[in-house]
Amino acid sequence: LPEIIEKKLYKDPKSLFQERAQEIVMQTPTYQVLEETGPDHMKKFKVGVFIGEEIITDGEGSSKHEAELNAAQKALELKNWQ
Repeated sequence: LPEIIEKKLYKDPKSLFQERAQEIVMQTPTYQVLEETGPDHMKKFKVGVFIGEEIITDGEGSSKHEAELNAAQKALELKNWQ
């Protein structure tokens, strides 16, 4: 439990990326759907995470929320902000 609290492992990637972006670059990240594919009952979403006008990376998922979480996780790794 102390390690979980110390490393903030209880936070989801989206929250953590937002905190790091605000702390480091003083901006709040935004998310934008880049692509939707598949039939209505089996949609796949590709979402980009942006800081300002710059796309940091994208993520995919079966819901917009899942795609945003995946994009945020990739962005944390890419920026080495974990």
